Amino acid sequence: MNDYFKPTYERWFYNPSTFFGNIISTLRWVKWCWQRAFRGWADCDWWNMDAYLVGIILPMLRQLRKEQHGYPSYGEASTAEEWDAILDRMIEGFEAADRVLNDDYYKEIEEWWEASKRDQKVFEDSMKLFGKWFFAL
Repeated sequence: MNDYFKPTYERWFYNPSTFFGNIISTLRWVKWCWQRAFRGWADCDWWNMDAYLVGIILPMLRQLRKEQHGYPSYGEASTAEEWDAILDRMIEGFEAADRVLNDDYYKEIEEWWEASKRDQKVFEDSMKLFGKWFFAL
């Protein structure tokens, strides 16, 4: 039987190695919370920095797109609609990066490599925009 479906007390206490493993995991989680509070990032964040940054930047871009209070008055973004289009392209690129990192191609078994390459290209184009408009975010 899968341990996930057992009651919590059985998952924690039925095996000494599981019990001590859970204690160690809890202590590690507390350590990482402390690091984030005082340092701004935890050790586990830089172990997989690409996924961590995509997980942080993508929701922030979505929030900016949803509740923006202005737009840059220079370059191609001289109107709110043009700025929305630029933000949409950035969001699309980070969503593509998220698909690549999570390997979300399980439905396209024969074409997973091509789909991954397409998403990588979309992300690279988006990063050019992200770099160009970084100080306007």
